Amino acid sequence: MQVHSPLTGSTNVVLEKEILCSFIIDDYRKHMDFDVTRYFHNLESIQIYRCLDTGFRFYYPFDIDGDSEFYKVLQKQSWYYMDWKWEHEIASMLIEQTDRVLEIGCARGGFLERINQKGIKCVGLELNESALECSRARALEVSNQSIEDHAKENQGQYDVVCSFQVVEHIAAVREFMQASINALKPAGKLIVSVPNNFPNSPILKDNILNMPPHHMGLWDTVSLANLQSVFPLRLERLEMEPIQKYHLGYYQSYIRDRSIKRYPLLGRVINRISKSVTENILSDLSNFIFGHTILALYEKL
Repeated sequence: MQVHSPLTGSTNVVLEKEILCSFIIDDYRKHMDFDVTRYFHNLESIQIYRCLDTGFRFYYPFDIDGDSEFYKVLQKQSWYYMDWKWEHEIASMLIEQTDRVLEIGCARGGFLERINQKGIKCVGLELNESALECSRARALEVSNQSIEDHAKENQGQYDVVCSFQVVEHIAAVREFMQASINALKPAGKLIVSVPNNFPNSPILKDNILNMPPHHMGLWDTVSLANLQSVFPLRLERLEMEPIQKYHLGYYQSYIRDRSIKRYPLLGRVINRISKSVTENILSDLSNFIFGHTILALYEKL
């Protein structure tokens, strides 16, 4: 069976990596106390392929993504839905007072509430019923509707369409992106933020939350830039998040583990240094170290 890129539809793809399902299943049981076995349909392993036309890396097969029950479990984690993040701040500066805004996957409505308070007209889409109820409790205009369905009824209606930490969850990414564009007015702005899968990212490397059933795609600067070759878009801006305080633990573990492997004595010294000292060192380097997220701004052609 030939594997097709979910972004281009082409078979011009290459197998990069195979991951044992048992590794993911065991990790979820250990750290989340949650059994994700059923999402893998008795498979022994899953694969990562790379689209050679765009650089987009994706998981295969495509039917191993999480459902509403999966996200109900994850949202119990206090860190899962943050009301205001780095990418929200950047996006808010790109939106004009007169814009009509659509947020896809608005979660509990933190971003929409802030821009709504500025008098900006905004609409949200959210498929998680629990998160949807939180948004509605904030008196926001939010619908339980996919972007594909919403775009059919609202073609060319929005000045800005944005999604924060959503696209990486989508297996049918071509349909998602095209629907997002269809909902935009001519010359409208598309704002997308995704996890930044730069090589050997300490935050995302071997992180089970960067794998199915949670994530289905692995984005970076190359694949985001190459959306221009697939869709009627022009890339206007790429922003990479500086490291945040809540990311420091990943870098601390990364430095320690790599030091222990290569230089055991140095690794033991680093392991004894207090967390606060390490955090201070990394904080001083925050302008030179990437955080979790990358944000792209496009103009519809």
